[in-house]
Amino acid sequence: MAILGKIRERSIFLIFIIGMALLAFVFTGVFDASSSASQDPVIVVGEEEIDIDEFSRQVEFVERNYRMSTMQAVAFAYDQSTNAKAFKQTFDALGLYVGKNHIEQFLKADPNFSNDPQFQGQDGSFDTELFADFILDLRQNNPQGFEQWKAQESSIKDNIRLKQYQDMVNVGLNVTNFEAKQNYELQNNLADLDYVRIPYDIISDSLAQVTSKDIASYIKENADNYERVASRDLRYVMFSEIPTPEDKIVIQNELRELLVERRAFNEVSKQEEVFPSLATVTENAIASFINEYSDVQYQDAFLTKSELSSNYANTLFNLPVGEVFGPYEDQGYSKISRLVSRKNGGKAKARHILVAYKGAARASETVTRTKAEAKREASKLLSSVKRGGDFTQLARTNSDGPSASNGGELPEFTSEDMVAPFSNFVFNNRIGALGVVETEFGFHVIEVQDKKDVVKLATVAKKLIPSERTSNQVFTEATQFELDVNQTDFKELATLKGYGLKTINDVKVLDESLPAIGNQRQVVRWAFEEDRKALDVKRFSLSSGGYIIVQIAKLNNAGTPSPEEVEGDVSLKVLKEKKKALLLKQLGNYTTLEDLAKQFDVSVSTSNAVNRFTTMLAGAAKEPGVVGAVFGMRLNDISKPIVGESGVYVVQLKALNKAQELTNYAGYKSSIANTLRLNVETRVADAVKDSYEIIDNRPQYY
Repeated sequence: MAILGKIRERSIFLIFIIGMALLAFVFTGVFDASSSASQDPVIVVGEEEIDIDEFSRQVEFVERNYRMSTMQAVAFAYDQSTNAKAFKQTFDALGLYVGKNHIEQFLKADPNFSNDPQFQGQDGSFDTELFADFILDLRQNNPQGFEQWKAQESSIKDNIRLKQYQDMVNVGLNVTNFEAKQNYELQNNLADLDYVRIPYDIISDSLAQVTSKDIASYIKENADNYERVASRDLRYVMFSEIPTPEDKIVIQNELRELLVERRAFNEVSKQEEVFPSLATVTENAIASFINEYSDVQYQDAFLTKSELSSNYANTLFNLPVGEVFGPYEDQGYSKISRLVSRKNGGKAKARHILVAYKGAARASETVTRTKAEAKREASKLLSSVKRGGDFTQLARTNSDGPSASNGGELPEFTSEDMVAPFSNFVFNNRIGALGVVETEFGFHVIEVQDKKDVVKLATVAKKLIPSERTSNQVFTEATQFELDVNQTDFKELATLKGYGLKTINDVKVLDESLPAIGNQRQVVRWAFEEDRKALDVKRFSLSSGGYIIVQIAKLNNAGTPSPEEVEGDVSLKVLKEKKKALLLKQLGNYTTLEDLAKQFDVSVSTSNAVNRFTTMLAGAAKEPGVVGAVFGMRLNDISKPIVGESGVYVVQLKALNKAQELTNYAGYKSSIANTLRLNVETRVADAVKDSYEIIDNRPQYY
């Protein structure tokens, strides 16, 4: 009852738990096999502890299998671990028990087990005795496999207990006929109204001055909204290691040497050898040439002009075969390129409808037509297309190929990408040609959509990197700045030196990536060290080369901020409240909306077909308080002033159109229940976790 009470506190919804909590137990079962608590726990949930060994295994698993960054994996593992430990203690307290029969029913219902032939009896159903024999064999002959099964069995038990708990929570899910009818009326009862909106901005700011006392009182009254976790405001100067124009010239000169043949005496053969240039190297040896001298390996591929990434795409595409261009700069590289080959119409775009037959390559088991039937069907489809039929729709409803859902559309391809009969038709026919072609996959109704010329380039690319001299100079400048800020104001020195000063506010203890500079976990950890003070400075190396000099501009401690810290945000809200009060005082007597509109030099507006579900007013966006008040009025009555989101409103109800009552609201009941089940998962998990004290020590380890 305590748990259900907490859920009701959080939301009017009670919904089935699926997703995250379930996943937590899957992970927990895998990871719980063996762990040793040799250090202080990373997390404590009630009476359950999670040590660094157990937690780090979870983090590594998530990083490896979900390709998350370290801190993303830490956050994910934290959610899973706290969910799992909280639910486990809740289950234990409730006495949820899992027996042999529960596990057998789970295995029978899980296709991973029930569809495995080694566990199926003669009738094809899951045989518990065969499975038991398998586990017994593991225990006797495969100890490692048996330990893995024990971990999996533990996970299965947790999942079963979770399902039992879900069923208990589900008992609290109930949608009454009254709620269904109310939901129906909220959506379908419509009101027509006239209104006058007197915007708050009509009151001058000078008439509603905000004092520091006002701000302090507002923060105190709304303390929960301003409660914050500890954070840091940082400022930094970046010293990037980028190649200078002189560095680029050196790299370009290296490439220029590859534009001419070289001669060198071979001490072994005692003969002079000729080393070819990019222009003279044979086509058979060009791949080896590129791979020897380039930082980017040779790409033996034909490309259209649009696929060339360089700013010089037009120049490169129009080179004569065999001609060399460069050096030129492109995407952080200095390059020289030779046009190796050109194919006119070498890349095509086509769409097709595949009509497969029984026995054709990759044909689905559901395909039963004969080859002759498939040929006739393809001919019919071709005729339909020629008569103006919608190719896209025909492909979606008739094609047996994987491109059916895309209307038969295929990516651009070269002749080598497709089987010969398909390619021959496409590349030997004009754009717009239609026909039927037989391949090993069946009969294809093909339309040739486009053809493009392509080229093959051989490119030697050298990464533009700073020279050692440049790197040393950057290091010297960064180090000198770090020393100088101990004697001078950080901002003043950065301005004096002409360095770009950047600021990052509200950095949290577990943040990993910082705006514009990416992953800088080392900076965040330093900023949150116990002895850290405001104005502390440190230099950090960048993984991309170079350095950042960081200063802690401000320490924002956990708790309620001072009035000065949130003055900008709070003063606007207090100003709005003061304007509301002044505006309500200024409202004189009125008998019609026109009288009121004239008083404040505004107009009377109309909004028809308003409902309480969307709360939208034409010309005024969402105004739930105003719309709600309208449905409590009598026809043609003029309301008292109503405080809205953007101003004070006075409304007159012109018409109330009630929706026709339904004989049965089952559809609405079902819709509400489905919405409940889909939206409450994390609310239930949070409610369970709120029953336990959680100690989070992650910043000590990550």
